[in-house]
Amino acid sequence: MADRILVAYATRYGSTAEVAEAIGEELRKAGITVDVQPVGEVQDLSPYRAAVIGSPIYMGKWLPESQVFIEKNQQYLRTIPVAYFAVGLTVADGGPDILRKAEASMDQVRMLVNPVEIGIFPGKLESSRLSFTDRAIVTMIRAKTGDFRDWEAIRSWVEAVRSKIAPA
Repeated sequence: MADRILVAYATRYGSTAEVAEAIGEELRKAGITVDVQPVGEVQDLSPYRAAVIGSPIYMGKWLPESQVFIEKNQQYLRTIPVAYFAVGLTVADGGPDILRKAEASMDQVRMLVNPVEIGIFPGKLESSRLSFTDRAIVTMIRAKTGDFRDWEAIRSWVEAVRSKIAPA
């Protein structure tokens, strides 16, 4: 019998990995056994009774590795509760249009496996850690740098989603 929760994520510069770790820690505080792993390292889903899967939003889309993971494992994922989360820098500005666009970043994966819950969180941008190409894009679009993650919102989301993915 599967008795663990998987928190799987893609990340480019580590911000989404830190959010995934925070989600895992909140679930552990509730007494749940959790594995937090990059999507590329997940080999077997059979030990898991639920999954939380996340990606940063780049150019309005999830990273390909998260989408590929869900596509490759959709048959199993459709048999367990799944929640999605996305981390995006533009989300820090709030506003209904921005949130709708962030939610639309999940459209492809939502067609594959319909989640029981989604979370959308502001991200973090440290221009010194970016690749040359990403730094050029950030400069061109005048993106704000800084850490805009809202840890309290993440904790609250985990509390709300916990009953849907790990009923007692």
